[in-house]
Amino acid sequence: MTHAFGKTLLSLATALVLGTGAATCAQAQQELRFTTSVPANSFIYADILSVWAERVTADSEGTLTIRLFPAGTLGRDASAHLDMVRNGIVDLAYFIPGYTPGAMTEATIVELPNMVPSATIGSVAATRMVEEGLWTGQGMESVKILGMFSTAPTLLTTRGPVASLEDVANLNLRGAGPTLLASIEAIGATPVGGLTAPQIAEALSRGLLDGTINEWVALTIFGISQTAQNHLNVNMGASAIMVAINRATYDALPAAAQAAIDRHSGEAFARLWGETFDARIEAFRSAAEQEPGRNFTTLSEAEQARWDERFQTVIDGWIAETPNGQALYDSFRAAVAEAAN
Repeated sequence: MTHAFGKTLLSLATALVLGTGAATCAQAQQELRFTTSVPANSFIYADILSVWAERVTADSEGTLTIRLFPAGTLGRDASAHLDMVRNGIVDLAYFIPGYTPGAMTEATIVELPNMVPSATIGSVAATRMVEEGLWTGQGMESVKILGMFSTAPTLLTTRGPVASLEDVANLNLRGAGPTLLASIEAIGATPVGGLTAPQIAEALSRGLLDGTINEWVALTIFGISQTAQNHLNVNMGASAIMVAINRATYDALPAAAQAAIDRHSGEAFARLWGETFDARIEAFRSAAEQEPGRNFTTLSEAEQARWDERFQTVIDGWIAETPNGQALYDSFRAAVAEAAN
């Protein structure tokens, strides 16, 4: 064998090994499909979900890539996204458990009025409830919870001004989940459920709704604030939001992919969500305050006491109707206080 021929064989062998390795890596990299209801131009998609997916992908040692689908591209009905990930139609989903009653009953505690002071505090506290096994939900065995979040506190936004319980009586108000709906009923209004966030603006413009319970992010990104411009600064509760992966999909992933997902989920994901969400709440609210024609109202001390008395009936009802309700309430209150320090 000549020296040149030997070098040629060596080069061919090296190329074969490298090519085989590259092919193996390409085969090993798995794409996960992640469905969301939020539009691609929203900060939730661009600054939270996409950032999380990029961090996981970068940390997965080349074993994983995550492809996000915005605005219900894989399924227009946001209330079906939990079932889509449960059934393996998609690999990951961003969803609101309030759209699927019973899925995460314990998480409805974040909907209680005056319970959650900010998205960050609420999300960290909620995550600890999941990690401590206190929030398990029903029918959730087929998924692994990666993110358990709270929005910032909601406020009451209406087509006409509201400054008292008398003003809100009999108005048709939309709420995202059973506890928010109970709060609406407690203040003497008519609760309207079954509407997802993208449907609210149209319902308001058609006069099917008089108002809605949302925070500034939803009011802004779903165009709600363009159809209702009266805002009452009262903490009506928050909304729980989740990200989950199909458990069978997760279990089949390489160890490096699982480790990357785990490192960036849980409290790390909760803080990414909460801190970004709170910053945007402040930006959206500040911008809205500069717009002409908007009416911002804060209840008088005496009127706030009247609302709080009504709200207490909702809290008492939640405790009574929820299995182990008092213990769950006490645990979450403690987790909120701890997260706030």
